[in-house]
Amino acid sequence: MNMKFTIECEMNERWVPHFLSMLLHMEHLGIIGGSREVGIYSDGDGDFRPKFRTNIDFEIQEPSRNERGNHLYDAG
Repeated sequence: MNMKFTIECEMNERWVPHFLSMLLHMEHLGIIGGSREVGIYSDGDGDFRPKFRTNIDFEIQEPSRNERGNHLYDAG
């Protein structure tokens, strides 16, 4: 069942094209039925400090893989 929800995001302007490109690649993989890991380098020591808010409640999930602090989330 599909669900529509809204995510509000605030981040440094220079990261926006990279973040949105990542989302579009995720969408593309869904369209073609491709399975890949897709990510963004979360440089918290730098200027990548996004803030997210959503219009729904959800249960926070543990990553399916956690290798040296690199988290992979998979509903799979």
